Amino acid sequence: MPIEFTHVPGKTRPADSIVTFFYDFAETATKLSLIEDIGFQKIVVDDPAGLLTNLDIAARALSRTSSLEVVLTHWAGVIEPTVAALDVRSGGRLSLRMLSEPLSDDDAETRPVGHMVVWQRIDEYLVLLKRLWSNDRPFDHEGAFYSVKSGYVPRKGPHGADMTIRMGGQSGTALRVAGRHADVFELTPGSPGEIRQLGEANELAVGLQRFHALCVAPWHQCDARCWASCSRR
Repeated sequence: MPIEFTHVPGKTRPADSIVTFFYDFAETATKLSLIEDIGFQKIVVDDPAGLLTNLDIAARALSRTSSLEVVLTHWAGVIEPTVAALDVRSGGRLSLRMLSEPLSDDDAETRPVGHMVVWQRIDEYLVLLKRLWSNDRPFDHEGAFYSVKSGYVPRKGPHGADMTIRMGGQSGTALRVAGRHADVFELTPGSPGEIRQLGEANELAVGLQRFHALCVAPWHQCDARCWASCSRR
């Protein structure tokens, strides 16, 4: 039964502090080595400072480790080649964790902002990313949210368009988009029984062959049933 352990950093100081796990990177580098040595396969990068900070942290974390996969928290935004470049330098140890972020105020002036619109934008964004990661020649794209002229990424990652993408969500719209793009589906935290029920429901809605169920639960609540739910494909 394949089980993978992902480290999700929390705050390193008291609860009222805004200091994050990655604040002092000299100290963080030591922690990353320890996390890697004790058997974690992945670490989530999700800094409250935003996407550019996440990209910088991911680059430094990848440079300080040799086998740890970095899960970069990302959301639909400006199409740029940084992610592919990071994947190249890491030897394929980068994956994306897509969040549903609200559209910007500028977007709100031209189109209604709602749950479905946010997920439609994510869907189009991921379609474009995969084309950029796989096409061997420039292409044009004109969609509801993005316009691309001669889009092309010359240095593609080792996995091309098959870079691992993690997504979550509970609505029918979120599940449909995840069914198209997600390799790992993040379930909301809960008891082993709740996690199992969520996994079964999402398998029916999305299609089991399209994603792995990622179970998130307090360690003391995990038993054999929980691990069985987490490892099913």
